[in-house]
Amino acid sequence: MAPVKLLLVLLSMSLLACRSEPPVARVGKLPIAKAEFERKLAEVSVGYQGYVRTANGRKQFLDVLIREKLMLAAAQDSGAPKSQAFKSEMARLRAEQEQALREQADFLATRLWLEGLREGGVISTGAEEAREYHKKYPLEVGMSHILTATSEDAEAADRKIRGGMSFAAAAKAFSLDFETAAEGGKMAPALYGEIIPDLEDVAFRMRVGDVGGPFKSKFGYHVMRKDFERKLKFEDCQDRVIRLLEKQKLDRHMQTLQARFPVEVVDEHLR
Repeated sequence: MAPVKLLLVLLSMSLLACRSEPPVARVGKLPIAKAEFERKLAEVSVGYQGYVRTANGRKQFLDVLIREKLMLAAAQDSGAPKSQAFKSEMARLRAEQEQALREQADFLATRLWLEGLREGGVISTGAEEAREYHKKYPLEVGMSHILTATSEDAEAADRKIRGGMSFAAAAKAFSLDFETAAEGGKMAPALYGEIIPDLEDVAFRMRVGDVGGPFKSKFGYHVMRKDFERKLKFEDCQDRVIRLLEKQKLDRHMQTLQARFPVEVVDEHLR
């Protein structure tokens, strides 16, 4: 028997078994199936699992489900399911579910496409290639930065620091990167290739303790401080290097796609 047909037969047998199994209780015409009872029992928080698994606990939990079914039976018997409010809310819920399903489908398609690129050798990176990259760029740096919208704001922050204000205080006062500002401007430690290209050479050229700027990037203007620099063993950063190289290959592949899929920013405020 073909695998698909066998799966359908097994599924049908499973559904028939569920239908033939007597419910644990009924409230009017609404059954409480054993599978539903066990599923909801499993959803009880861990702290109460010991009790609800006892004989008395199971009975009390069934009382809770019976109360829920009684409310549902009364609700279904009322005019609520026919009301405009019910219909409007159901339409909204369906639209949300359809949107969520489309987003999941998009995510799945993208993930499978990326896996195909990796399996096809377009972005795949082996350990030896990663090792060669590490030989060339063995250092990891720790940087702090202050991001501003204008060079004048960056210069003002730099003057405050040179006048005695701590870099952390200046980051909290001036930086538009609120996530790092809350940490005194500290960025995640980075290998060469993990920092935005506009700032990469600057970060690796600076000496530990140096403060410099303003440096321009596509995000704005930066005042930067080099907090540390250290050499990593390949074994401690192999996975990071592989991800870095795969991203670089993906970026190059994406550039080749723009001719096939031209980009047009329609909203004039976002151009």
